[in-house]
Amino acid sequence: MPRTRLIILVLAAAGTSCGTGKDAVKPDDMSAAQHRDEAARESEAARQHAKDYNPRATVPSPFRPAGGPGSDYAFPLSVYNPTEGQLQRVDEHRAHARAHERAAEALERFEAAECFNFPPASRAACPLLVPVTRIDDVAGGVRVKFAAGTRVDAVLAHMRCHYAYARARAFAEEISCPLYMRGIDFKQSADPLAIEITTGDGGQVAELRARSREEAVYARRSSR
Repeated sequence: MPRTRLIILVLAAAGTSCGTGKDAVKPDDMSAAQHRDEAARESEAARQHAKDYNPRATVPSPFRPAGGPGSDYAFPLSVYNPTEGQLQRVDEHRAHARAHERAAEALERFEAAECFNFPPASRAACPLLVPVTRIDDVAGGVRVKFAAGTRVDAVLAHMRCHYAYARARAFAEEISCPLYMRGIDFKQSADPLAIEITTGDGGQVAELRARSREEAVYARRSSR
């Protein structure tokens, strides 16, 4: 299976496996480590509620079921367990824990797929936009053109890897490079010497363009 398809499948699975509704857990809600911490807290909460369930706490129901129309008798008293609600809480916390675990795994798999050729020690390093010959605005961002002889494929691979690394850590400022904002995309341009950096968030476009130009290191005798 091609790596591009694998990455798409990882993200698609993450979006569909973390629950629905207002309490749905999404991978980008927090870092992978924070998702792991939340899963541990939810699992501990489930254990505590499980302790509060007593299968021997069954007592007669205080509510006598009404008889049917024209009935001269009431149905026998039913019984209920006042601690059964704890089992529902157990299920809820366990489901939430699993959702956080899946979210953490999705972020970790995404980083592993994008950083396949990069050892962990190199993933935190900021990829350099160098040597750049020009930067042009395109829809949603910029097109960065590099000098002849540049291994653009290697530059792109490093950029995508660092983005995945930063995403798995919730884009924390202390580890994420300035250019790597949430929701941006990197792809090879039609020009084999260029990479396009774009965002689907219209409010980010101006900032993305500014940061791209700030991060670029221009080749000599080039025009911006």
